[in-house]
Amino acid sequence: MNAIDRLTPLFERFPPTARVFFSDVLCNQFVAQVDSTKGHIHWVRSGSVEVVAEGRAVGTISGPGVIFSPRGTAHTLVPKPQAEIVCAEFEFGQRFKNPLTSLNPGVILIGVADAPEIEAIHKLLMDEAFSSRCGKAFGVNQLLQYFVLVVFRYLIRTEAIPAGITKALADERLVKAVNSMHAEPERSWTLESLADVAGMSRASFANHFREAAQTTPLEYLTDWRISLAQSKIVRGVPIKTIAKDVGYSSPGAFTRVFTKRMGCSPRDWLASSMLVQDP
Repeated sequence: MNAIDRLTPLFERFPPTARVFFSDVLCNQFVAQVDSTKGHIHWVRSGSVEVVAEGRAVGTISGPGVIFSPRGTAHTLVPKPQAEIVCAEFEFGQRFKNPLTSLNPGVILIGVADAPEIEAIHKLLMDEAFSSRCGKAFGVNQLLQYFVLVVFRYLIRTEAIPAGITKALADERLVKAVNSMHAEPERSWTLESLADVAGMSRASFANHFREAAQTTPLEYLTDWRISLAQSKIVRGVPIKTIAKDVGYSSPGAFTRVFTKRMGCSPRDWLASSMLVQDP
């Protein structure tokens, strides 16, 4: 895989924040409810954990290993019979439909021995989390943000997800067009212009993109623009400015697309979003 930067345009728009909430021996099962605003990462330092997600068995992972839930999927961890584990939650634009948090399956198991890029940061995290050093909570939370980046590098490199945005980002035929959408959402992209960036025919690009990402290029572009718009709406950016920033000719055009996509106007979405933040 060449040196094209596949993740900076996404991480610059949606930088992750993370927080450890458990670091100890897990003796009883842990249940994570559905959460539309937070994902989870669990590191198994030693022992084994059976993972169940959305009513089905995902598998059993032994330490050192990682359980990654990018989109707030309900899941249960069952120690076998116990395991040293670190549990963290992270926010990564879930409520803004960040493409990196829309992956399937909703829970991914990664053996650290199979992922050299994860192994080094995993060791640092475990050493810090189970230490008694001053500032350990701050240190772990800082390492967590980098760890999220490393996990997505791994998912792209290994094509561990059979379809979705990480699959498209791993594809040398698609990555230039995907990166262009991420970096320049304000451009008047068409199927033809995106195919030109990819160096493919219109039909070949459309078919190949749909096969990899499980959506059409222009549907993906619309979702990306809406997610960016949502992040701006909650910061109080005027709709007129947002429309221009994400590629719409007028506030009315943007509002029509937003309402069709989200089922409510930007104003109503903001009101409901504030309720999610401050129940």
